Amino acid sequence: MRLLLSASAALALGACCHTPKIAADGTAPAAAEETIVEPSDYQPPEMPTAEEAAKAAADAQAAAEAGVVYAGYDKKGGEIALKVGNTLRIELQSIPTAGYVWILGETPAFMSPAGEGGRPTDPAHQELPGFTGGNHYLSFDFTANAPGTGKFKLHEGRPWETDEPPTDTYELTVTVTE
Repeated sequence: MRLLLSASAALALGACCHTPKIAADGTAPAAAEETIVEPSDYQPPEMPTAEEAAKAAADAQAAAEAGVVYAGYDKKGGEIALKVGNTLRIELQSIPTAGYVWILGETPAFMSPAGEGGRPTDPAHQELPGFTGGNHYLSFDFTANAPGTGKFKLHEGRPWETDEPPTDTYELTVTVTE
């Protein structure tokens, strides 16, 4: 009896796993073509020069600062002023691929979230095919809705490690005027 059950199970598994699905018009799908890449055909990506890497980083930084009031790590513990309607971008370096991210702890009531983003810290290398990991900038955008003074407080860590102290903290005092 066990042999019969084993044989039936094997046939059933074979039927469901190896039978092509039939389309509504009664035809079977075409077999996928297999692409074979010979080891001698592989071409590693061309690494950027130091000058190209520096230019890519500078261009990415300029793009991150365009059209916003920018606050990076250099503003930690500092103050920044903006006008109603301006967008503030707080951008901090982290390692999100290892789980370390910046988490908002406190936000002034007169500032509204306007988006979050991220970008590589070394775009010339990190955007090469096959590159994984590395540090990234995480950004938080806020729009100033009314005059006031308040603090942004962020901490860095792994969100699931609630019993661990933050790996870093960041505070920024914001003053918004008409």
